[in-house]
Amino acid sequence: MGNKDITAVSLLLMASTMFMPNIVNADQLYFSFDNDIVTGADGDYSNGFVIGWHAKPEQNFSAAASVFQWQSALLFPQQTQQTHRGAQLYSRMWTPTEIAYDYPQAQERPYAGLLELESYTGVFSPSLAQKNWLSVGVMGPASGAEMLQSVVHKITSSTKPGGWDYQIENQLTFQLAYEVEALLTRQQAFENSQWDLSAFNHSMAGNFRSQSSVGLTLRWGDDLDQTFGQLSSQAGHLGNYTHSANSDGSWTAYARVQAGYRFNDLTIDGDLPYESALEIKHEQAQASLGVIWAFPTWSVSWSFDFYSKEYQSDVDDWHGYGVISYSKVL
Repeated sequence: MGNKDITAVSLLLMASTMFMPNIVNADQLYFSFDNDIVTGADGDYSNGFVIGWHAKPEQNFSAAASVFQWQSALLFPQQTQQTHRGAQLYSRMWTPTEIAYDYPQAQERPYAGLLELESYTGVFSPSLAQKNWLSVGVMGPASGAEMLQSVVHKITSSTKPGGWDYQIENQLTFQLAYEVEALLTRQQAFENSQWDLSAFNHSMAGNFRSQSSVGLTLRWGDDLDQTFGQLSSQAGHLGNYTHSANSDGSWTAYARVQAGYRFNDLTIDGDLPYESALEIKHEQAQASLGVIWAFPTWSVSWSFDFYSKEYQSDVDDWHGYGVISYSKVL
């Protein structure tokens, strides 16, 4: 690991110390895994791993650490039922379709790894929700993505990746994201279940990605008013479903669609040790289907997410990956 790698990782670890008092007293830990194994092929967004925590929901941010009080001030005033806060460490990677090649692939998505530390605040009512995220990270060899994929592929006897020498070069990343969601309608369904429909806007700005999207969320389940707004378009984010779950368990099935415009993407236009021929596909669309089971002390969720191609010359119009998440109240 070179001096630049060490400096980038050190800065990320220094930033994480701001959240340590809250992590110690966290009410809930969660883990999440993304992987494109469900599509039967490597390539494009390949996999991700999240470890995070949620503090116990409260009526306001007065008991929160100062960093969360400051971040919550970026939310617009609203009548709230609950406030949430938390943080997560998120590792992600992108690869070309053919990972066995040990030479640059100018017509393919380059190798890219990203390691981010992210803080989160949100305010919720049964019909309106706001959330924001602040993150600092590092893209490039310092993210550790090469080592992670090499180890996983060795354990699973998968193809050995050969092109990480040609990945996006080291760069610190800074991101701000905001999402607002408003209820359109909520109706009773059969056997005491409900369904609801809501509209949302998710926007993010930073040198990793800048994008704004609008979309719709359709949910079916129980206690929907208690979990409104917990779903999100923020990658890796997991809502807190245990705090409102009943002892017999609560469930939610959902579909979520969105479309928007992407201004920049460091995984496509970042610095490379070769000349890339790729151009960003600015118009973007995403969708997800999922189900969540929650109990007062734990929850588990599964979803299948898919997204439109992210660079103009991609021969595939759509890509997909699966996400499985687990949370546990301490």
